[in-house]
Amino acid sequence: MSITSDTPLLRLRSSSSSYRASHVDTKKNSSIIERELASSTEEILAKCPKFRILVLGKSGAGKSSLINGAFNVDLANVSHEQSGVSDIDEEITSDQNSRFILHDSQGFAAGETQNFETVKRFIDGRAVQPELKDRLHAIWFCMEIPTENGALFQTADEKFLKLELYNVPVIVVFTKFDLLVRKLEREATDVDGDALETVVHKRRYRNTLVQLVDETQSRLDERMWILWALAQRASVDGKIDACIEVGRRKYWRGLASSLHFPGKSLKQCLDRIHDDMIDVWNFNDPDKLLKSQDFKIIMADLLKDLDDTDSKKAAATKDILRTVTGTIGAVTSIIPGAVAIAIPAAAGVAIAQWLYFAYQETPAILQLLMGYICDLTNVLQCLFWIMRVHGEGAPVQSQLIETALDAHDETGAPRAIHHKIRSFMKQTSTFEFSQKDKALNELIRIIQSVRFQPENSDSEGRRSSLSMTIATDILPP
Repeated sequence: MSITSDTPLLRLRSSSSSYRASHVDTKKNSSIIERELASSTEEILAKCPKFRILVLGKSGAGKSSLINGAFNVDLANVSHEQSGVSDIDEEITSDQNSRFILHDSQGFAAGETQNFETVKRFIDGRAVQPELKDRLHAIWFCMEIPTENGALFQTADEKFLKLELYNVPVIVVFTKFDLLVRKLEREATDVDGDALETVVHKRRYRNTLVQLVDETQSRLDERMWILWALAQRASVDGKIDACIEVGRRKYWRGLASSLHFPGKSLKQCLDRIHDDMIDVWNFNDPDKLLKSQDFKIIMADLLKDLDDTDSKKAAATKDILRTVTGTIGAVTSIIPGAVAIAIPAAAGVAIAQWLYFAYQETPAILQLLMGYICDLTNVLQCLFWIMRVHGEGAPVQSQLIETALDAHDETGAPRAIHHKIRSFMKQTSTFEFSQKDKALNELIRIIQSVRFQPENSDSEGRRSSLSMTIATDILPP
């Protein structure tokens, strides 16, 4: 049977002895197909496309550095007007990261009341906005740590923290910590210099920004934390958490009702999974390199070592890969045609029910899909750290993607991941696999078991290589 990339590849069998096309409400099913295959991230962003955050603090408190680091952008100065003056109503955005809106405000000087009332008026006004996208979603209250004997909090600061803030989370951020450490270094004449150097420069505060981002995420409600995870570019764990949760929310409503979805090919379905994963990571990718067919072909090629079938099935597996990446191929008799199952827009992992049906049709497809999702997650992890090294606001480039692919390969992650997937396939009976969460849980476990970390800091604190940590039960023998 010859097919093109748009040919349906999988048939979902009904519980009855035969599938009667005459009983299918085509129009109704068509609308369900489009809903199930619609982008999950687009559904989230349709309600609220940008995370709105107020950064409150005195001029010089380090607000610009904080925003640049959290969102990996290059905002030269948060206060756009004359020095020390800001307009809290101005929406500050960046072309380098379209997922956030920043509002900037001065802090509260001793004895000053005008700015306090301005901030209160702004928060009150945003709270009554009817649309979620127009409300305020979080506040960072930046407090510069005094290096002398100054007070940390002014009376107005304490008054602000007692305001009615309409359940908007407030995170107090203590900035200029490095200046305090340097002062202590200069004054610590009775401390061993080598020991102090080891403690101070070990990881050199790089985790504090991640902790701030993760703390902010933990204080947001179910409507907003995923949008925050998409917008931020500091926490790998936040990105992976968002992939998993987005997948859970898009959990095969149609298939759970035993509906049959004709007309969607494996390529269309996997394209949606791929694109939603890219959307969650939210790289500055103006040329859409990560959604290009070239990149998808490269990712599919990483799966060739998962082809451990016999020669007949190997040929079919190769054709599956061709079809997934849009190349015309021929599928042998192990893959039935006629009716396709529609895969939901799962950002990386929530495809357990579809994997169950795919497993019943052919284990080759299941094995490839699990490998594709896990490999893509880890390549994006590598690229995440590479983009951090290349500076705030740097765009994705072809050579950076190649570096991420090389790093992924050199760590040995593909071998470990693919070994675990093969073991899962061999050890799981069809009966066990009918438990719909089994594949989902295994995918999550494999994805969460692999982490890449930057190592080998240079003189400016930048990391020049990646190391991998992986759970011992994932490692191949």
